[in-house]
Amino acid sequence: NNLPKVENHHVDNDSMMVFTDEDLLLGSKPHNRPLFVAGYVQEQKINRILIDGGSAVNILPLRTLKELIMTTEELGNSRLMIQGFNQGGQRALGIIRLRLLMEDMESTAMFHVIDAKTSYNMLLCRPWLHENGVVPSTWHQCFKYCKNGVVKTVLGDDKPFTETETHFADAKYYFNDAKPVEK
Repeated sequence: NNLPKVENHHVDNDSMMVFTDEDLLLGSKPHNRPLFVAGYVQEQKINRILIDGGSAVNILPLRTLKELIMTTEELGNSRLMIQGFNQGGQRALGIIRLRLLMEDMESTAMFHVIDAKTSYNMLLCRPWLHENGVVPSTWHQCFKYCKNGVVKTVLGDDKPFTETETHFADAKYYFNDAKPVEK
């Protein structure tokens, strides 16, 4: 039998992560928004942190590295070739571990730095989600995690783009009549 052993983990009802209609940032209005959050990286405010469960590596565009007042000389070596949606590859410039703070969630993450124009300032991937017990919901525009037995929620950024950034494909989902629901 080559099947992996499955371990049973006790889940306490007090720490179950459930999304309800009350979590819907935009109410029941249909939308196609990706999940962007804001936070602090190395104590500097960063918006458009994309939470992407479909990606295998954390990505940091070179322009964001520069905004953090860091240089490529601070990067570790990386031989990783990052594949895009069109199967075109780009070699990472290097890797760097950064401290993150989103609301009261603290973590660190290893990022592969690329020189590319992206709609996000930082991308957090599936391994980061799993390492931190994060459960995202693009529909609800938030993610949940458990800290000291208490389920916490980090809300999506309802205005991740400025008027001068409307050229990004994802920006169109933020400049229409879809407004957050008052809670």
